[in-house]
Amino acid sequence: MSHLSLDDFHRLYDGVKPYHEYWYGQAIPKARASTLHGLLQTVLLTWLFERGWKAAAEVTLKISPDVELIPDGIATRGPVQQPYPTRPVEVCIEILSPDDRLQKALQKGRFYVDWGVSDVWIIDPARRTAWMVTRDNREGIAVPPEGSLTAGEDTQIPLPELFARLNKFLQNTWPR
Repeated sequence: MSHLSLDDFHRLYDGVKPYHEYWYGQAIPKARASTLHGLLQTVLLTWLFERGWKAAAEVTLKISPDVELIPDGIATRGPVQQPYPTRPVEVCIEILSPDDRLQKALQKGRFYVDWGVSDVWIIDPARRTAWMVTRDNREGIAVPPEGSLTAGEDTQIPLPELFARLNKFLQNTWPR
């Protein structure tokens, strides 16, 4: 692979689907989101919004000149930078699609934490599992099935409730 400048990356890949992320001169395509991925993304971002967070999907983070990542979701209590965040948000969310690999998501989680993001959630909707990456645990820790995703001092999203909401959404919206 040849090295792309950030300008060349934007010229070649802005607006192109599948979305691509910029990793040290390389254009890396994001995995295509499955229906389950998209539904969980909606459930999570709605839940965060209901708890007073400003939450959005698929926002490019322009925090580093060497890496531009696109988490599946972001959340912040503070003002939302326009048109792209150049400072860390409080929460980044990665939802695994069938083509995603956990190790790659954990690597992204470490980038987010190194940039100053407080909490990174990685969720596998097919396996109903989750991990968190934080400043105190950069390698990531599995959240127990009865555990909660946490953010800040006041936000807990219990996995059983999260997956129950997802199941309800699946049953009410997507007949099999």
